[in-house]
Amino acid sequence: MGVAPGRGRSTLLVGSRTGFGLEFHVDRDPGLLCVDVHVGGLRVNTWDNAFYPPLLVKKLTDELGRFRAPTAPPPGFTAPLAAFRRAEHAMYGEVGAGNDEAFARCVFLAWGECTDEVLAFAFPDGDAVHLACRVRDGGGPAWGTEAWDEPTAVTVSRAALVGTLERGLAVAEREWTARLAASSTRNP
Repeated sequence: MGVAPGRGRSTLLVGSRTGFGLEFHVDRDPGLLCVDVHVGGLRVNTWDNAFYPPLLVKKLTDELGRFRAPTAPPPGFTAPLAAFRRAEHAMYGEVGAGNDEAFARCVFLAWGECTDEVLAFAFPDGDAVHLACRVRDGGGPAWGTEAWDEPTAVTVSRAALVGTLERGLAVAEREWTARLAASSTRNP
């Protein structure tokens, strides 16, 4: 897990906290890369924000590949929260109306243990992307039974999402390179 908030000296916000944003805390951990992920005004990875740099680079690269070109929404898309519920039902094996599997394929932020506490989807819609997510509230009576907060949704332009992912990828690659160089000078 990363260092407690407020301890880092160097913070860089890429994107927006109210739309989609990646807030890098570059000096918190010499081996990991601490990044707060924001969707629609909600910080979605409050439990753990210390990413393994190569994994973050891979995941950002994968997401970029999905959103560089405009894509039509899944058939039957009407609204972000309705699509979220259909995708959520499909992910948990509940049968809903229509082609719910197409909605479930829009999963977003599956970036390893740092984003395990969020269920997120990015529904493409031409030059817009509808982001919808729900964060675990914690405190369930048994493992795997945690309560979930109500879902949140925000629509961002595809260009803004791609720009945030591109800038985030550039920061992650730069920081990974710096960590590798620092590691090799400490341990020749």
